[in-house]
Amino acid sequence: MDIYEEYIEGLIQLTEDALIDDKYEEARNWLESGLFEEPGYPRLHAKLGDLYHYNLKNCEKAELHYQLAIKFNPNEQEFYEDLVQLYYAENKYQGIRIWMKKAIPYENINRVFIYGNLGQVAEAENNYNLAIAYYKKARLASLNNFVTAELKGHIKRNKYKRLRRLFGNAGQNTAKPLSANINN
Repeated sequence: MDIYEEYIEGLIQLTEDALIDDKYEEARNWLESGLFEEPGYPRLHAKLGDLYHYNLKNCEKAELHYQLAIKFNPNEQEFYEDLVQLYYAENKYQGIRIWMKKAIPYENINRVFIYGNLGQVAEAENNYNLAIAYYKKARLASLNNFVTAELKGHIKRNKYKRLRRLFGNAGQNTAKPLSANINN
C-alpha cells in the first residue's frame, strides 16, 4: 500500500468513526473530499453509496455510487451485493438482472450469487421456467450442502408455481360465467 492509498484508507476510517457517532454530514464530507482527490477509488464510492442508502435515505445517489464502485472495480463482489440489496429494497428487478449479467464474465464474483439472484428476479416476475434454469445453474456452482439444499427447494417451489399457474388457468377457462342478470 503506497502513501496515497494509506491517505484514502485513513479518510475511510475517519468516515466510519463519524458514522459511529451519527455524524452523517461529516462522514459525507470526508468521503467527498476523498473523491475530490481520487475520483476513481472504488471503496470511496461504495462507502458513499452505503451512506446514502442506509443513513441519508437517498436511493438515487446510493445507486449511482454503487455503480461507480463497480465500474472502477468490477471484480469486487461486495459492490454488487450492495447494489442488489438496494434494488431489492426498491423492487428494481430489471436493475438486478442487468448487473448480474454484467458480473458473469468476472471470475471473482460467485456464480451462486449471480445465478441465485437471477433466479429470484425471474421468480418475482413469474417466469418460473427461467427461474428454474437459473437456480439449477446456481446449484451446479455450489459447493455448500446447505446452499445446494436451499436451491433445490427454490427449484421445487418454482415447479409447483408453474404447475399451479398451468392448472389454475385451465380450471378458470372451463368454468361457466355467471349471468349478470339473475331475472332472465
